[in-house]
Amino acid sequence: MVKRSPARRALIALGTLACGAAAVFLLLWLNPHRPYTYEARTLPQAEAVKACPFALITRQEFQLAAELLANENVTAFYPNPGEVDPPARELPTAWADTGTLQIGGQDAQVTSLSVQGLQIIVDYTTPAPDVQTLHSRCILSIDYDGTVSKSSAQYKNGEALYIVDNWGNEAFQLMRRHRDLLYFLHD
Repeated sequence: MVKRSPARRALIALGTLACGAAAVFLLLWLNPHRPYTYEARTLPQAEAVKACPFALITRQEFQLAAELLANENVTAFYPNPGEVDPPARELPTAWADTGTLQIGGQDAQVTSLSVQGLQIIVDYTTPAPDVQTLHSRCILSIDYDGTVSKSSAQYKNGEALYIVDNWGNEAFQLMRRHRDLLYFLHD
């Protein structure tokens, strides 16, 4: 039997630990479930626009909100007083004047118009030839009282790179997604 020196044994133990750590890291990295966490932070208007140039609610979007609130065809789908948990109602996208909506200077396409409770939701996006092309999406939320908020996101490979929430051009929040390899250690 060959006797090993203490330094050699320590080196072998350290190598074994390093190989084990690398194997665990690879297993976590190659996990098909790919769990993510979201980091959200409040930021001022200037930083929000720097992060997402189309984060502000434009004059055209405010005008569209006012037109939809004045349109009896749309507001007829508001729930009756006292109705609990009303279903979402999908409406024809043609009711939202698509000629007025732009995202970052590009004409946008309305993909969904709906009434959810006492809120009108307009979902619109820039067309992308394929999933790998960078494209943008916005969701305009119009409350029955005229309050307007907007969520803006940039997508690549079908995943949001970031989301900026805007409440009436007064308050902003940036959300970014981060891969969480140690998800199993959290609650």
